[in-house]
Amino acid sequence: MCTQTASVPSETAISIETVDRLEFDAVYEAQFDYTYRVVVRLAGIEHAEDLTQEVFAVVHRRLQEFEGRAKLTTWLFQIAYRVVGAHLRRERLRRLCFGPTRDADDHDAATSATALRGLVQAEDSAALARALAKLPWKKRAVLVLHEVEEWSGELIAERLGIPVATVWTRLHHARK
Repeated sequence: MCTQTASVPSETAISIETVDRLEFDAVYEAQFDYTYRVVVRLAGIEHAEDLTQEVFAVVHRRLQEFEGRAKLTTWLFQIAYRVVGAHLRRERLRRLCFGPTRDADDHDAATSATALRGLVQAEDSAALARALAKLPWKKRAVLVLHEVEEWSGELIAERLGIPVATVWTRLHHARK
């Protein structure tokens, strides 16, 4: 007698999947705007939508690893920092190999994303975004964490895995 119980998920598996999904949805809804703003500050507006989605793809895969020892926004920033860093390295490599290219569709998508999100509308925000875009991303990250997110130098050092002296050096150079 052959039964198909092996292919039917148990109630426990269904409830765990449901809880995990609800938990991710809650994090996504509550933290999307924060994460988007962080990505805009670190990478600029052009790729912010895509990079924010990449951040949440990582969050979805790793949400069960979050232990709550730090604030959720701290954990999200660390993920965003790594995703943006990887993106910037890929872009730099692409430019070195193929030269600068810009597709009209990419420009239209970035413009649409800007219009839809509407998060960086004020003149001060635009000026800040332009100034931040000129900084190397490691200095930009430290400046954003210290000045915008109001993290201490020690916390920045701990979360980014760098010495405190490096935090202050990057902050000093970013402010120039």
